Amino acid sequence: MKIKKISAFLLFFSFCFSLWAQDEFTYTVIGMKGSVTSKKAGREFQTGDVVSREDELTFKNPEDMVGLIRNDGKRFIYGNRKERRNVKVNSEDAIMLGKTRFEWKNITIKSLEELQQHLSEAPFIFLDSVAKIRMDQKTFPQNGRQYFYFNFLWKNPKGKTERIDKKLQYKKDTLIIRRSNIFKVDNSAVDPKEVSDFKIYYNNGGDPVLIGDFKVIFPDAEKMKTEIGILVRKQQETGFTPKNIQSEVEAYIRQFYGAIDRINLVNYLKNNFGVSEK
Repeated sequence: MKIKKISAFLLFFSFCFSLWAQDEFTYTVIGMKGSVTSKKAGREFQTGDVVSREDELTFKNPEDMVGLIRNDGKRFIYGNRKERRNVKVNSEDAIMLGKTRFEWKNITIKSLEELQQHLSEAPFIFLDSVAKIRMDQKTFPQNGRQYFYFNFLWKNPKGKTERIDKKLQYKKDTLIIRRSNIFKVDNSAVDPKEVSDFKIYYNNGGDPVLIGDFKVIFPDAEKMKTEIGILVRKQQETGFTPKNIQSEVEAYIRQFYGAIDRINLVNYLKNNFGVSEK
């Protein structure tokens, strides 16, 4: 009987401690996609806000969300579970785990499927002036007859639409995409608004292989640095490994912005936040 009472007491104590521990968690806003308003703050969420567990949120659109980091380094989001416009929900009903982080087996693209995920499933993000994508040489050899190229429609100054092929640079096993050269024809800058049907191909000795659509966006550099800084510093404080931080940041960027070049990201994290490469 005494053992049962002790066991019951320990179970009750464990339950209470668990609730107390949950109450000790705090959540900080990393960034926001779309428009989500806090009733307590009387405005949209902003990067750096410490959120309340008792708040009413208004989601303007179904896909809007807020990225959060908990004080133990785990990522969460406020998401619109009802997937309707102008939805008002309690903050406790909106919180959910952030997108699963990416497990990096290696930094080299080894298949067409990996390359499509890397370049075509979402808008491509530049954190620097150059993106360098390492390719498996057996799958994607790069030489005079085998190379990657952009293909797009361009409305020239005379109003005529032209189909443009633009060969991409490479060095050994690395595909090089320069931010400044994306929207250029004959070495002259063109208005991105005059460009459409933008795709990326691989020329396999005269046989064109479609990788997919290529959409690029250039996020505000300072805004992005502030958001990533909040995530990285908290995970550094709580003992996340460099590899885990790299994959967590990639997952956040993919969920809130688009695709990112991994070599570019590793260098960016090392140069700005001291995250080692390995």
